[in-house]
Amino acid sequence: MPYFEFLIAVKKKDMKAVDNIVADEVFTSIVEVDGTRLNLERAAFLARIESKIAETEHWDFDIIYKANIQERVIAFMEVSRELKDLERKREKVAWLLTFQKVDDGFKLVRLFAEELELTRV
Repeated sequence: MPYFEFLIAVKKKDMKAVDNIVADEVFTSIVEVDGTRLNLERAAFLARIESKIAETEHWDFDIIYKANIQERVIAFMEVSRELKDLERKREKVAWLLTFQKVDDGFKLVRLFAEELELTRV
């Protein structure tokens, strides 16, 4: 289950593992809370993940749906994270991840994210 490998790498703050899981030609689309849409290239996506990891105290992942479709694994989840800042904020995001079989493993080829809310705990 490649999405577990990705989630564990994020939770452990292991950017080397995240980098190994993300495909060279990854497509990412992120919609921020204010409606701003970002389509990021691989380097910008990795930088954003690294930034999110650095500012996060705790992650929670709720896998809502998962499926194996031919050479792909798709997972839909709600992600919650507590920020390290003094105001104790919590962010909720919906992620749709697609992993493609490559050789003897899987690579993240698509990530769609919709930021749902940012609240104080």
